[in-house]
Amino acid sequence: MLRLVYIYYGTLLPGWSTLRAVGQGQRHFIVLWLKYWVIFALLQALGVLTDFLLGGLSFYAGLKLILSMGIWFSAPYSTNHLYNLLDKHAMGIFGPLVEEGFRWHEEVKRNIFRNFLQTTLGAVIMPKDVDEQASEPQINNHLLKKELSNLMAQIGTDKADHRRQHERSMRRYSPQYLQAAELSQRSGDQLKGGYKPSSAVAGHPK
Repeated sequence: MLRLVYIYYGTLLPGWSTLRAVGQGQRHFIVLWLKYWVIFALLQALGVLTDFLLGGLSFYAGLKLILSMGIWFSAPYSTNHLYNLLDKHAMGIFGPLVEEGFRWHEEVKRNIFRNFLQTTLGAVIMPKDVDEQASEPQINNHLLKKELSNLMAQIGTDKADHRRQHERSMRRYSPQYLQAAELSQRSGDQLKGGYKPSSAVAGHPK
C-alpha cells in the first residue's frame, strides 16, 4: 500500500503535471518539472542505498514518508531550490566526475550493442546497418543539391510572379494609367456618338 502512495504522488501526479505543462507550452513550468525529475532520479538512487543501510531501523519508514510528502506537496518549487543548491555547491566538484561517467556509460552501451549485433539473435532481430545509427547520418549530396536547386528555382518563380503582380497593381492605380483610361473612354464615347448605322446610309437617296 505504501508503495502505491509513492508511485501515485511521486511519479504519476508529477508526470501528469509535466505533460500538461508541455502540452500548454508553459516554458516556466516545463523547466521546473525537468528539475523535479533530476532531483527525483537522484533521490531514487540515494533511496536504494539508504534502504539497504537504514531499512532495518524502526523510524526509517516514517521519516522517509514525511520527507517525501514534504517534497511532493511543495513540488516543483521545493525541488527547484534543491536543484539550485546542488548546481551551486556540488556540480563544481562532481561535474567532471558526472561527465566522465556519462562518457564511460555511452562507450559501454555502444560496445554492448555492437557485440549483440554480432550474435545470431542480433543478426535476426536487427538489420546489418542498424549500427550506423550511432554514427553521423549519411547525406546524399546529389539528391540534396537537386532538392535545393528545385527549391531555389521555385522561390525565384514565386518572387517573379509576386513582383509582376505588384507592378501590375501599381500601374493600374497610377495617375498615368488613370488618365489614359479616361482618354480611351472619352474617345469611345465620341466614336459612338458620331457613328451612323449602315442601313440608314443605304436608304438615303443619292
